[in-house]
Amino acid sequence: MRQFMLDLGVPDHAIVLEERSRNTSQNAEHTSVILPEHGVTRVLLVTSALHMPRAKALFEALGLEVIPVAADHEVLSRPWWRSLLPETSALDGSSRAIKEIVGRLVGR
Repeated sequence: MRQFMLDLGVPDHAIVLEERSRNTSQNAEHTSVILPEHGVTRVLLVTSALHMPRAKALFEALGLEVIPVAADHEVLSRPWWRSLLPETSALDGSSRAIKEIVGRLVGR
């Protein structure tokens, strides 16, 4: 992500990395400690649209003001009758939704 931001023209001195977390809960915890040290209490939280409600709640619970920037919205353009047929992508969507449900239940 650091390299991506540099490629976009963000100066290196403006990048603050949190490199210890292994899940969303840990990321919120570590970030809520690092950012105030730099005078930051309001963040743009960029994550998938499906993941946003849980991530936003975790960051806000630790005192950060969150401006949500949901990415990867799913828009399907197909004939209505195709929605009646099963697709393998539905399994992927179900898997991601189940992961979010489990994440909410265990607080990660």
